[in-house]
Amino acid sequence: MSKKRIKQYLMLLTVIGLVSIASGSGTFASFSAETTNAGNTFATGTIVLSNTVNAGSACLSTGGGNTNTNVNAACTALFNSSVKKPGDSYTADQLDLKNAGSLAATTLKLSSTSCITSDAAGQTYHGTGDLCPVLDVYVQEWTSNTYATPLTCWYGGAVVANTCDFSDNTKTLTALNTASPLTITGGMGAGTDRFFTIGIKLDPLAGNNVQGRSATADLTWHVDQ
Repeated sequence: MSKKRIKQYLMLLTVIGLVSIASGSGTFASFSAETTNAGNTFATGTIVLSNTVNAGSACLSTGGGNTNTNVNAACTALFNSSVKKPGDSYTADQLDLKNAGSLAATTLKLSSTSCITSDAAGQTYHGTGDLCPVLDVYVQEWTSNTYATPLTCWYGGAVVANTCDFSDNTKTLTALNTASPLTITGGMGAGTDRFFTIGIKLDPLAGNNVQGRSATADLTWHVDQ
């Protein structure tokens, strides 16, 4: 075979080898690694205050809707006492406060709006005096929903430890507004309840100028996370 022919064969074999290498290059494996942190989420909890008077319907801070505002100023009144004379007292309805949310509240506070005196409805004759400063008041907490065992007297007189009474006539409805907000320590864990009553008494020394008069104030309970 001539040298020219041999050279042509060698060139042909080289081309075939290169084609074979190129066509078979996809069959070789390479090293790899991969990890995935899947389904990452961030969710918030809630603090919702439930206010129930005398085992009635729960009044929620959300108003039964969303938490965008979370303030409800239309819960049931705790007391509505009329036709009282000096020395008469009244214990307000039983109040069950509940943290109906999923987060613990570290603080609980009670605030009173300014007490406003006006003429009492249904009375023919009226004095002109301010009734609010002669209405003694207390805030009593109880151990359970039986309201049988006093836990703490948060505001008012307390001759017996932790048991509210009307022995301190400086603790009036007017003074409660001045002291607001009243911090009630202990907080409220998620799903827990606290139980209160409000006592109110017309000072025995109240004068004729408060005859036929009516006092009105709002009581607001507030919790913070």
